[in-house]
Amino acid sequence: MAYVRCPSPTCHDGLQNFTDLKGAEVPAAGLVLLAALDGERFVPKAFHRCRNDSCRRVQKKTNWQVGGYLPEGF
Repeated sequence: MAYVRCPSPTCHDGLQNFTDLKGAEVPAAGLVLLAALDGERFVPKAFHRCRNDSCRRVQKKTNWQVGGYLPEGF
């Protein structure tokens, strides 16, 4: 678990708990992050997800600016 910046509108750019991607989040994040990775390969261990109840943000562990949002239902 990490306590890092979350730029989503629901988290108001504050510090939030993030954890590694789990289960169905992995393929969903891979699809969402294709454009953000700009040709890089998607490596699930390099990303984590905000665990705020109303947030679906997934971002790179080493760069909070590289990320995206999981589809509704996650």
